[in-house]
Amino acid sequence: MKVFTLLFLFLVSFSGIAQEPFLSFEHYLKTSKKVTQLFSAVFPENNTFLVFVEDKKQLAVYSFDQSGREISEGFTLPKFAKEYPNIGGYTYQNDAYTLYLSTENKEDWALITLDFKKKSFDLQEVSPEINQNRILESLTYNGKHYLFTVKRDTSIVELFVLDSKGSITTQLFSFEDAHFEVGKSTKNLYGLLNGVYAKDVTTLDNNSPNALETSKPKNKFYQEDHLIAFTIDVTKNNTYYLQFDLENNTTDYQAISKKTFEKKILRTESNSFMFDNKLFVLKASSEEMDFSIHNLNATEKSTSFSAQQGTPIDFKNTPIIQEGGGFKSYRELEKTSKFLRKVSLSDAAISVFKENDNYIITLGGTKEVAKGGPPVYIYGAGLTGAVIGGIMSGIANATYYQYNAYTYTKSARFQMVLDESLNFVPDIEVPLNSFDNIKEFTQDTPETVIQTVFKFSDTFIWGALNAKNNKINFFKF
Repeated sequence: MKVFTLLFLFLVSFSGIAQEPFLSFEHYLKTSKKVTQLFSAVFPENNTFLVFVEDKKQLAVYSFDQSGREISEGFTLPKFAKEYPNIGGYTYQNDAYTLYLSTENKEDWALITLDFKKKSFDLQEVSPEINQNRILESLTYNGKHYLFTVKRDTSIVELFVLDSKGSITTQLFSFEDAHFEVGKSTKNLYGLLNGVYAKDVTTLDNNSPNALETSKPKNKFYQEDHLIAFTIDVTKNNTYYLQFDLENNTTDYQAISKKTFEKKILRTESNSFMFDNKLFVLKASSEEMDFSIHNLNATEKSTSFSAQQGTPIDFKNTPIIQEGGGFKSYRELEKTSKFLRKVSLSDAAISVFKENDNYIITLGGTKEVAKGGPPVYIYGAGLTGAVIGGIMSGIANATYYQYNAYTYTKSARFQMVLDESLNFVPDIEVPLNSFDNIKEFTQDTPETVIQTVFKFSDTFIWGALNAKNNKINFFKF
């Protein structure tokens, strides 16, 4: 077992920055094939994490404890990416690790149970009877995996619950008494999620920073233990908030009104972000914008900020930054009108995290633009929801998103700082978050280097494969 845990600090730098090492080990299961992906999965149930190393022939897996010590000797298993490219989640029970993989449409599932004592795996293939339900998203809770769907032509959410043994049960949540307004008509939940935004669904992890690229989907799931929140931003006038209590089988529903602009403008863009039981809502046109914050657990008045073209934005702590597109990847926009126009013609997005009791908020818009060129590898913060085949890496959720080998993202944004009472804090420098630090640390790392990022306890870990000596090195952030 060729593993070398670093017992002392040494300086390794990609950009002149010293960083604390966490773990270095040799990929001793390597075949002659070139490594194509590196990703990690964390299991808080027993304070362990797995490292997966994929090449064109096989998938190698190694297990480590919280100090970076290898628990058991690793082993290899076949690749299942072709048949089951999506990783829905993973659990640890009875000394075994289970991965929940699915087809791209999430109609068929494969449960892969890893046994490090026997150096073996077990594969179970299951297919829930989804019928004509609309599939939304899946997530893991308390050793089980939950697939969220909406029953056809209703406002009833049906959950298909998979356990590690392959059995499937169902759980129903009714929102039949809720009203979902689309223009001047009222629809059920199934109808609301129809059309262009039906597949625009993601799950966000609020324990990690999120870039606008990851928070731009109109429909978002958030998980806080057994409480699951689902926000829907497919209409101009309302954000719909649905809550599911998996333990008590209860629901909550709210319709949060968006600002109505006085001037009739055909195109507006809006989106929301949930953080600290608050809903942060952005709505923008080419002439004005409104940013409001609503407490989901109280009836108190919301806090709001607004800006119009022709006047400076007086609640920002950074310049307005545009990145991506053209030969200048970074430039600052001076005029409010340029920012509003770019947001209204792209996908509006919000990102929120907390630092030193202050809310650090990013407001802006992103736009996907077709472009030829080499693939860019993803940085991320976990394994769930990732794609494990092709160019997409198994670490999708955080600083950079790659849509495919032929696209990149163009964004315009600025940041603002609010205190705990949601008052604007002027003249304060916006602090860097963990992903900013990782980005700075790895700024000179070639794009072809295989990398991964994950969060273990309260620490972010970045790792990369050194192709020359076949070692994988991890650092703390």
